[in-house]
Amino acid sequence: MSVDFFIFAVLLLVNGLLAVAMLLAARTLGQPKMAMLLAGAFGGNVLLYASDATYFFLFKGNSWVNLAVSSIAMTPPILAAMAYRMRSGLPSRVVPLIATHVAALLLILWYSIGDPDRGMRSAIVPLYASAVLLFGVTTALAHPGRKLRLGERPIIFTCFGLAAVELAGGIVLAAMGNGESAVLDRAYTYIVFLGLPAMTVGAGIFSLYLMGGDLAEKLRLTAETDSLTGAPNRRAVEAAGSRMMEEARATGRPLSIAICDVDHFKEINDLHGHGHGDEVLCRLTDLFRDQLGAADHYGRFGGEEFVLLFPGSDAETARILVEALRTRIMAVQIGDLPLRLTASFGVAAMGTDDHILADILKRADRALYASKENGRNRTTVDRQAQPAF
Repeated sequence: MSVDFFIFAVLLLVNGLLAVAMLLAARTLGQPKMAMLLAGAFGGNVLLYASDATYFFLFKGNSWVNLAVSSIAMTPPILAAMAYRMRSGLPSRVVPLIATHVAALLLILWYSIGDPDRGMRSAIVPLYASAVLLFGVTTALAHPGRKLRLGERPIIFTCFGLAAVELAGGIVLAAMGNGESAVLDRAYTYIVFLGLPAMTVGAGIFSLYLMGGDLAEKLRLTAETDSLTGAPNRRAVEAAGSRMMEEARATGRPLSIAICDVDHFKEINDLHGHGHGDEVLCRLTDLFRDQLGAADHYGRFGGEEFVLLFPGSDAETARILVEALRTRIMAVQIGDLPLRLTASFGVAAMGTDDHILADILKRADRALYASKENGRNRTTVDRQAQPAF
């Protein structure tokens, strides 16, 4: 068995298996469009190797058949670029990619008929693939202002590796020109033999890993997000609050917690309908998101109750911040309803005897109850505990 045949067989098998894996991923990993595009990319490679063999054995030297095979060869990188740009929420750039595809085909045609150069003609495909991979995959994941997510770094390294293999192969092919060189031919074989199978397998495995990671992150967010308001739910608030307590102990900085309860919420639902009650909760969530900034500094604890976290703030600082929120709540207009929206708050700072989050929440809830008892639409601070810091 020749080395060329072995490489061909390995690449055909690997790409076929990865195409099937991507088709299965389209049904199970939550990103069907991305997975289908990647299945098309690996499937396109299978078609490429089959058509390349057909060209070699039946149509070798036919410029038009070579042009068709080259067109097939330059399609998989385009599909991969579209897949990763789609995942990152970037425009697919289909028209520019097609335009460059056509331009590359015209160059191949020129070096086939206009100014025959077998090396340059063969080099255009890998050089084009290298450029498209770098543009489509790397810039989709690694661009200024974007933080890399789980599993993206391996894809970027694999993309660089695959592009490097294609670039090196293209340079060697271009150097051959119309002549023969045993050294260059051997160099090209080593590049393809060592690089393409490994990088292709890496690209497939890391793509599946990335889609699996995206699904896991989506499920985590679903488990920690309130379905109505989009705010962090009780589970997320408890996790964030416990983490902030540990950070407060480690840094010696204060931590305060407030509980917000919408006044007369049951009456809003009974008199104006649950739709308007839902709108109240959503508007409050928007207000907390705008005022507090960080997503883990607030959350819906249940019903009409929200918990607000103020790391680095003592009870008095938290009270001032809460009062600003309470004032803004009174300015909220719910549709065209003649409704003056108000809310009551209870604030408690982390004390020396607070060991778990529930200890602080219990005192904040007691302060909230005092606000309700004293006429609502007010903020009460728990003063019974000795501040921890």
